[in-house]
Amino acid sequence: MDIEKIATSAIVTSLSKTDRLSGFINSGDKEPCWDGNIYIHEDKKHSKKNIKKVATQVKGKLVKAGTPKDTVKYPVSYDDLNAYMMNGGTLFFVVHIDSSNGDTIQIYYAELLPFKIKEILNTKKDNYQIVCREFPNDNLQKTELLLNFYNNAQRQTSFAGRELPTIEDLTKQGVLESLSFHYTSVGKMHSHFSLPQKMDGKSLTLYANVKGCSAPIPVQYCENIHQITMSSGTDDPVCVNGKEFYKGYTIVTTAENVELHIGSCVRLSAPNIDSPTETVAVSVKFKVKGTLKERIRGVELILAIKEHGVLSIAGNVFPVKFSDTDLSSIRAKEFQDLLVGYRKAQEFLDAMHVKKELDFDSCTDEDIEKLNLLIATVGDKKLTRQPPETEAQVQIVTIANLKFAVVYLKKADGGYAIWDYFGNRFAVEWRDGEKDAVRISQFSTMVADDFLNLDNLDLQMILYDYQHLEMYAGLHELANATMLEMLKAYDKQPSAELLEAAKEMCTWLASYSEFTSYEVVTINSLQITLRERPLTFEEKSQLHSIIATTGDVYYKIGALLLLDEQAEAAKLLETLKPEDAKKFKEFPIYQRFNKTTQ
Repeated sequence: MDIEKIATSAIVTSLSKTDRLSGFINSGDKEPCWDGNIYIHEDKKHSKKNIKKVATQVKGKLVKAGTPKDTVKYPVSYDDLNAYMMNGGTLFFVVHIDSSNGDTIQIYYAELLPFKIKEILNTKKDNYQIVCREFPNDNLQKTELLLNFYNNAQRQTSFAGRELPTIEDLTKQGVLESLSFHYTSVGKMHSHFSLPQKMDGKSLTLYANVKGCSAPIPVQYCENIHQITMSSGTDDPVCVNGKEFYKGYTIVTTAENVELHIGSCVRLSAPNIDSPTETVAVSVKFKVKGTLKERIRGVELILAIKEHGVLSIAGNVFPVKFSDTDLSSIRAKEFQDLLVGYRKAQEFLDAMHVKKELDFDSCTDEDIEKLNLLIATVGDKKLTRQPPETEAQVQIVTIANLKFAVVYLKKADGGYAIWDYFGNRFAVEWRDGEKDAVRISQFSTMVADDFLNLDNLDLQMILYDYQHLEMYAGLHELANATMLEMLKAYDKQPSAELLEAAKEMCTWLASYSEFTSYEVVTINSLQITLRERPLTFEEKSQLHSIIATTGDVYYKIGALLLLDEQAEAAKLLETLKPEDAKKFKEFPIYQRFNKTTQ
């Protein structure tokens, strides 16, 4: 029995059933590593224009008759694999032949691309067991397989045998721009939604697009891929009865289904059928989830669909019917009550100047209790018998991803009133020993992290409170310290609002010339300016004047840093006593030092 002739004949016969493939494979080929080539033609006529060639190796193996396996292994030597790699890859075939009668049982193949072979050869052996998969029976799939193998081989030939960086390497180097893969499909495809079906069970190579490199670099080979998910966004409006609920939606496609994700709560799902004429059933799924605002919008949409029975997407109207199990009248009433509660909670957060969205999905039962307590006390001005967690009047209340600063005031009857720390002015006094108590701002103890972490922060209230207190030297110093803490917060997490508030406070402080100096006003004003733009010649001249005239080392160092005179500033900093140097390093202007200078 001529096993090799039977094997090559089986391959040629299989290829001959397609419109665009032809095989020239010799069973007696004397080449060291290859048995011939498969040619991919541009059209059914097999014209000589743009012919593509794929090198092949065919092996026959006698086996007992039985149910074919999905995959088989076949030994290939190091030398053969290395030759395949350096010559741009080889499509390797193994044909199982019935040992009793010589019939072909199953054709298997392995895509031995240069990148894949390099991965195999990373472990040095004399022989390697190569995994081969079933060769498709569908003629279009055969053509797709050969086309994609050819295209990937062309992309990888110039990298054959080279040590290539990994995705992690490129990411650490900061040169990875994007990842891409390529897949060529054959035959009619009525929409891109069929891509997950087309690619299901196939193999692909990921390529890295690297800064400064014209050719994408192969970085990962994926074999027999399944559960492909494709996602794309659109800005088409989603409406009910003429009211727009969303300005777009997300289309999520798998091999089985196409889903429209509308907001966080509504999904439209249909079978993924690549047919322009076949009618498919669309099901509506809804689950209340997401942030508080997302839940409000989602429930509003669900109730609107329930009321009007239609949903308009990109101008197309879809009738929607809910079964009683999905949204009965009783459940609809539950959703209406839920919406009332959600809206009241959001109104409370808005009144507290909260800009971040409440991550309702992460709210625990305790978080819900805390939120309801604040709504009742801070919002509705009711008293509570629940004491604060600590003895301090100012408490930080954490609800999921939000933090609130509130003030507990104990009443004569033992209850507590809870107030928004930033929504009210409180009379706060400070006494130095036996001296008379003086009024200070309730915000004078705030540090940089408070400006970043407290979600009910109201910068305008901080400015208002300071500006409506009677000015004296101590208050001016506290206000200046608060302004510097704003700058520290800005340096950690830049915010236009923070910088504007610091600028307003700096301007206000400058109006009290009897409590400050020209040098402090100028340096503070210009360090704020420098966070917005480069300094002008005139502004730099002011700093040079300070350096030339002041005897205060702090002022000199500050002015030098704003002029980016790093070395001179460092020399002066070394002249300070350790405690004075430590104090200077706490000022936000110290961040002007380069790390190398520090």
